[in-house]
Amino acid sequence: MQTVVLYPLYQIPSFWIAVGLFIYFAGNFFVIVFVFSYSDPAYLAQSRIIYGIITFSKNIILALALFGTEPDNADNNPDTLDLPSNLNLDEFSLTNLKNKQ
Repeated sequence: MQTVVLYPLYQIPSFWIAVGLFIYFAGNFFVIVFVFSYSDPAYLAQSRIIYGIITFSKNIILALALFGTEPDNADNNPDTLDLPSNLNLDEFSLTNLKNKQ
C-alpha cells in the first residue's frame, strides 16, 4: 500500500494546535493532581513556575499555528481533489488481493 503525501504534517495548522494542547494537558497533569497533596511552599512555588512555563509554551505554539497556512494545490483551487490518474476504485475491496503490493 502506498501513501501519497502532498505536504508534511508539520505544515498544517491543526497539527500545531493539537501539539500545543497536548503539551499543555500532559505537562500540567501531575502539577494539578499533586497541588492539593503538598502544602510545602517550595513545591507550590515550583509548581507555579512549571505551570507558567508550560502555559507560555502552549500560547506560543497556538499563536504560531494561527499564522500558519496550508500549502495550496498546484492549480490554487481548494475545491479540487487531486487523485492519481491510475487509481481504479472499482477494483478496490478488502478481499481483493490484487491491490496488495
